[in-house]
Amino acid sequence: ATMNQKVQRTAEVEAIEIVGEVTAELVSVAERLPVPADKAEETARILDRLSEELAEAAGMIRVAATP
Repeated sequence: ATMNQKVQRTAEVEAIEIVGEVTAELVSVAERLPVPADKAEETARILDRLSEELAEAAGMIRVAATP
């Protein structure tokens, strides 16, 4: 395998792992909804972090798709 193929595979594997972890955590958050007012900010921050992680996975998928 060429170096570029190795980078692509690594990016794909990392993206899969991130999406799996985010999915599990998102299910956990969804099970707690609706949250009381005193937990709203904490829950919103978790969702913000998860969106950042998904954006990172999207970038990895783009790297993996680059020939």
